[in-house]
Amino acid sequence: MKAVGIVTEYNPFHNGHIYHIQQAKKETGADVVVAVMSGNFVQRGEPALFDKWTRAQAALENGVDLVIELPIFYAVQPSHLFAEGAVKLLAALGVKDMVFGSEHADVDFLSLAKQAPSVSQGKDLQDKNQTFASAYAHLLEAETGFKLEDPNDILALGYAKAVVDLSADIKLHAIQRVAAGYHDTLFSDTQTIASASAIRLALHKNKLEKIQSVVPDITLQNVQSMNNTINFEQKFLPLLKYRLITDTVGQLSQIYQMGEGLEHRLAAVALSEPGPQNYQNFIKSVKSKRYTFARMQRTLLYTLLNVKVDQMQSAMQEPYLRVLGFTDAGQQYLNSIKKTVTLPLISKVDQNLTKTNLRLDFKAGKLWQMLANSTGQQQDVTRKPIYVATKK
Repeated sequence: MKAVGIVTEYNPFHNGHIYHIQQAKKETGADVVVAVMSGNFVQRGEPALFDKWTRAQAALENGVDLVIELPIFYAVQPSHLFAEGAVKLLAALGVKDMVFGSEHADVDFLSLAKQAPSVSQGKDLQDKNQTFASAYAHLLEAETGFKLEDPNDILALGYAKAVVDLSADIKLHAIQRVAAGYHDTLFSDTQTIASASAIRLALHKNKLEKIQSVVPDITLQNVQSMNNTINFEQKFLPLLKYRLITDTVGQLSQIYQMGEGLEHRLAAVALSEPGPQNYQNFIKSVKSKRYTFARMQRTLLYTLLNVKVDQMQSAMQEPYLRVLGFTDAGQQYLNSIKKTVTLPLISKVDQNLTKTNLRLDFKAGKLWQMLANSTGQQQDVTRKPIYVATKK
């Protein structure tokens, strides 16, 4: 069976994702679509709107055949580590083709990756008045002539560099992003495709009718019936402040990606009176020109989860393949690769795994439930993969 891999967040699942799935199969002639999907938290450090099971179900009912969770130690990372983790999982699954969206689908990202400077070079050139992303983009443009500024292009280069660095046997296929830009926050009533950002903004404003033309029925149903985190900031900030005022600065300094005295600023702002009264203002009060908003959000999430540097580094050395769901075709593909898969394949989680391999994802699932006011079935222990019969 020929499989094509895609990397996703589905936050939430919308018509643009259906187009992506269809184009992936059309471009490669694949029999099976394998999605590596972020778990309960997405790359920029926010909780996913719906939990990983709800999003996996939507994907399986709309063309995906196998959903593998991208663990939090890859999912909540800057683009190069996010991409590296996703490619590593797809390679372990024996996937030979990978399709991704791009603002410049005509670019040969594999060739660009071979010419591109290393990430460490960008960090060396970073100064206090610019982010690492800006420093690296300037260096890349100087060396290759390519101006890297669009979100999907940044990930595309990350995937290509990962394929090169890992010597992965994966062919890359870029497809043009259509109808809506990544950061678009508005869309017309005649559009059938909108960005996830625009959809979340409409939901935040409680305009359910606005999104009906840009999402499938299952997403509409989920909005109406499932717990979600659209207002997560109201709960996140008090929990964060509690961590910041009860830990010492020394303890905070051990948090993953906490550096350059950031722990002192966080503690000072948390203790200030009256201090920032909402999550957005809290971030604005502690960030500098050196850090992007997303970088700060990731650091605050690591802080709330109490993820130490050594814990993150250890977790990244022991990746695994957590199966969230499959169709008949997906199950058939899994059966065909069982003897050749190169990472642990996990379909059921017990208490032992929550204390070892899946410790970080287990904690993240618990936090997601708190932010979503979810008292239903827990996110990991005893959960079995979702099965959706392949549509004839």
